[in-house]
Amino acid sequence: MNGGIQLTLYQLLMVAIGILLLAAGIVDIRKRQISRVQLLIILLVCCAVIPLKQEFGVVDAVGGLSIGLCAIGVSIATREQIGRGDGIVIAAVGIALGARKCLLVVFTASFLMAAAAIVVLIFRKGGRQTRLPFLPAIFVGYAVCVFL
Repeated sequence: MNGGIQLTLYQLLMVAIGILLLAAGIVDIRKRQISRVQLLIILLVCCAVIPLKQEFGVVDAVGGLSIGLCAIGVSIATREQIGRGDGIVIAAVGIALGARKCLLVVFTASFLMAAAAIVVLIFRKGGRQTRLPFLPAIFVGYAVCVFL
């Protein structure tokens, strides 16, 4: 495949992933869950990026996947305190971005959620058991990582 066409396709897929994450974040805010169909679409689009990667290889994609698998394991161990869908999305993003950028996305999302939790507690809009949607923060982390 021509290098220019490959780069353009890669960029289009990365934008598509961002749009899918935004849509999933909106659904997560409204319903506090994400459908399996949305998860599957995100995962498939993220996997479509693998052959188009130029800066890192399959090993880095596997590293990103392992970060998401760890999040799924934490979800299972904590009885869904962290949503399993969030872990699947992190795994998909890890496949697309690789391990280092996936960690940046997770760090940014966690930082945003910590700030949001502090605001919720300060304004007494919730308590210790209040569940906040994590996918919008993953979208912001993805946008920070990809578009900056």
